[in-house]
Amino acid sequence: MFVLYLIMVIVFLVIAIFIPRKKPIQELIITLQFAIILNLLTDMYLDNKYNLYWYFDEMLVEWKYLFIVAGEAIVLYIAFNYFPLFSNQFRKFLYISVWTIIFVLLELFSVYINVLHYRNWSVVYSAVIYFLSLYVLYLVFKFARRIRH
Repeated sequence: MFVLYLIMVIVFLVIAIFIPRKKPIQELIITLQFAIILNLLTDMYLDNKYNLYWYFDEMLVEWKYLFIVAGEAIVLYIAFNYFPLFSNQFRKFLYISVWTIIFVLLELFSVYINVLHYRNWSVVYSAVIYFLSLYVLYLVFKFARRIRH
């Protein structure tokens, strides 16, 4: 089933390569670096320390996990490339909400194909975490834009 996840990552990678870039690459890279660090720390605590969920094999840390991180970074690249930075607050809220739904659907697909497994976790928790994380990443993105100018 990992092959299905890998195909999904490749599809998103092709989309990310061919979509026109709307935001400066420096701002996107800063935001993605922060996202990757946040993701690794979150997974380290929620997966390894508290055993709330796990990827692939519960007892092993596998190299395939790098594709999880890469897949999330690629999807975030697409999301923040089109982020409505100069729109009103309601539009930003709506944009973050839509991407939260997209991330939840991708997570449910990962559960369905046995890449991600829940123990004491719920997709509702993920939805809240995704929304808050995307909002924090929006603030990082805004900060990256400010220090660049």
